[in-house]
Amino acid sequence: MPYKRVCIGLSLLLLLFLGCQTVQAPREKDQQANAYIEQAQAYESQGNLVEALEKYKLAQTVDPAQPQVNDSISRLEAQLEKLAETHYQAGLRFRDKGKWTLAKREFLKALRYSPEHEGAAAMLQGRTPSDDGKYIIHTIGPGESLSKLAMKYYGDYRKYHHIANFNNMTDAKQVKIGQKIMIPVIEGVSFADLNRISSGRAPQATGIEGEYVVHQIAPGESLSKVARLYYGDYKLFNVIAKFNGITDPTGIRVGQKIKVPRREGMTAYQQRSTATGDEEPSYIPEPEETKPVVTQPEPTAPPEDEIPPETVKPSDQVAEYRETGIALFNENAFDDAIVELKKVLNATPDDPAAISYISRAYMETGRQHLDAGRLNKAKSALTAALGYDANCKTCQDLLEQCRTAEADTLKAEGESFYENNQFDSAITTFNRALALDPENSEIRQLLFQSHFQKALILYNNQDYLAAKTDFEKAAVINPDCEECRQYIGNSVEAYKEFHYNEGIVFFGKQELREAIGAWEKVVAVDPDYKDASQNLKKAQLLNKRLELIKKGSE
Repeated sequence: MPYKRVCIGLSLLLLLFLGCQTVQAPREKDQQANAYIEQAQAYESQGNLVEALEKYKLAQTVDPAQPQVNDSISRLEAQLEKLAETHYQAGLRFRDKGKWTLAKREFLKALRYSPEHEGAAAMLQGRTPSDDGKYIIHTIGPGESLSKLAMKYYGDYRKYHHIANFNNMTDAKQVKIGQKIMIPVIEGVSFADLNRISSGRAPQATGIEGEYVVHQIAPGESLSKVARLYYGDYKLFNVIAKFNGITDPTGIRVGQKIKVPRREGMTAYQQRSTATGDEEPSYIPEPEETKPVVTQPEPTAPPEDEIPPETVKPSDQVAEYRETGIALFNENAFDDAIVELKKVLNATPDDPAAISYISRAYMETGRQHLDAGRLNKAKSALTAALGYDANCKTCQDLLEQCRTAEADTLKAEGESFYENNQFDSAITTFNRALALDPENSEIRQLLFQSHFQKALILYNNQDYLAAKTDFEKAAVINPDCEECRQYIGNSVEAYKEFHYNEGIVFFGKQELREAIGAWEKVVAVDPDYKDASQNLKKAQLLNKRLELIKKGSE
């Protein structure tokens, strides 16, 4: 029997232990999840969305059933995807302008916000496959750069990134004479085109018809290049454009056939027409009128058209900051927009576009904080917006809404204090609310009632002068309060009567110092009240004699 009792006891202890464990485990799990959530919220309030998402995911791992966590993860992932796309598009714009360093930075930002962003990842890959994987080898010559090679083979110096990526180059500026570079096939430029350009064979006229020659546009060619090819002067491109009825000289495409009209001195025209075995034109200029033959197979564009993309001028850098900032603003990424636009002001403090967009970004940030009830942050952002644009009417209106909302919040806090008879706290809170919204009659009435109720308590506790002070404050708020005026008078009379009687009691007990103190209070308020002044003098004289007697006996 004892053995059986021992077994039962051990079983009960084991069950109790296991029960405690099952209760304790969920509690610890909740605490850990809540800790991650608090960290995530802190990161999010600071604008660190990536870190916030990581913490939310940790909380989800600990407690997958929390709907708040799941909603927050979905919301942040959507925001980060949007930010990633914004930076990706900014990177594409930089890339197309030949600003690879800036483009790379934007692509990296995109991957930080969304590591799975395929476009940004592809742009940062060392080698991007071309349409068919074909390429030719080019040996770098004196004065050549990747942008010049792009101009030569693709007709656009901004397409240098195709060459840089294909050759696994992290710095497009680092090329040297004699270096062998792969020039890949890209859209619009075939392998045959690359071979033709590399071999130096000039594009040929396809035929001659009377007063013009038919020319087929090759990769990298423009009307100005064709004009220089045939006329020796790229400025005569408008002659070709007018002859062909072309209104947009930049809109020609590879493979398009155009007519090059005959002009005096067209030695280049004559040579190219005979080189193909075509029939000679009807007009052959006199030898003395001919111009030197243009022998370059691939004439270059005007110097101003060939700006190496690796060179980032300060003015270009500022423009890129401005463009990125405005793009981020349009994507509602206001904090990032402010960062980029402030870089503009660091270089050009009076830039009107940057100033305007910074003010608007702060304004929109303030609006978001206001909508979310973050009044202090809203006021800070809107004040910053006015710092950039003091005439921002919307900012002023939103600040007024902030003040009204804060006043309403303080009003609610004050009412809570009032209901719990915490009148000092209520008065302080209502005063703050009234400072924000001076015309709010409800707050004014609550402040009046707080002073009045506090004064009544002081009056009943025989603290008459303090009661008088609060009755007076109540009367200032509500000048029509007749009861306030009555209590003010009663408080003074009650104060005098109370301390007068107090002095008599002390005097009767021969507590002269206490009696003197009580009558002094009465005389300070009303020297003519009853015989308080005479009593005070008697008490003071008697007290003086007693002190002399004490000294003599000593």
